[in-house]
Amino acid sequence: MNIATTYNPQLLVSLTYFALTSGVLAVKYVPSLKRLLNYGKTAPDSNSNGSDTPSEVIDIIAKHAVVRKSWFTHFYICLFTLSTATYFKACHEAIIGHSNETSSATYKNLAIINKLLVIQGARRMVESFVVTKFSPVSYMNFAHYAVGMSHYVLIALATYLGLSGNCAGSAALTIVDYFLVAVFGVASVQQFLAHSHLAHLVKYSLPKFKVVASPHYSYEVIIYTVIAIFGAKNGLGLTSLMFASAWVFVVTNLSVSAVETYRYYQVKYKEDFSLKWAIFPGIL
Repeated sequence: MNIATTYNPQLLVSLTYFALTSGVLAVKYVPSLKRLLNYGKTAPDSNSNGSDTPSEVIDIIAKHAVVRKSWFTHFYICLFTLSTATYFKACHEAIIGHSNETSSATYKNLAIINKLLVIQGARRMVESFVVTKFSPVSYMNFAHYAVGMSHYVLIALATYLGLSGNCAGSAALTIVDYFLVAVFGVASVQQFLAHSHLAHLVKYSLPKFKVVASPHYSYEVIIYTVIAIFGAKNGLGLTSLMFASAWVFVVTNLSVSAVETYRYYQVKYKEDFSLKWAIFPGIL
């Protein structure tokens, strides 16, 4: 096995994820960068003047380097396409080019991750075309789009690299495997229901969620928690680090978005908004 070609790309995926996570935190906590954070209903008023005046460059980027919010659909087309390609390609190349040095259980876990990502990409892609109602005048900053697209390319690449380096005969599914897949399934259904609820609201009216302000984000975290567990279930290493890095990014990114949404609801709906938590009950 060629260590240079097998493991260095895995480390690069993890480092890129940590760079993206750091970027999200910088945009959140550096006042002059915060204009790059919000979109849609949480977008700041372009005529408002805060105490921290952004630099001219950041101001120009925030106002003009934008794409339609409907471009979110590209994320899921990307995830579905790359994950499907990985399903048909990764192990074929690995069998031809490498000897097998890992257990069939490790391969099984990575193959499950690949299948779950295919399902996730397909579901979210269909939702984007059929369920979600994107406003023709709703935009997001291009930086937000680039970060999101980077995530879906990276998670598909992580799966490809893991499978390419760990191809073997698949072991039998365990009770833990069935449980984790069931959790993924329940979270997926609940996320779909949350997205459907949001899609059928009158524009920017208060959602009728009961526990947290952004449950669709909570379920996304659960989905990636399942993926991270599968990635680490048979030992820690550079492969599991890729999926752990993806999990950290997802938690950070969605927590920041959920807090911004929560604050928007507080300001807009005041006493009509009574939920205590943004994304994680009892925590945030």
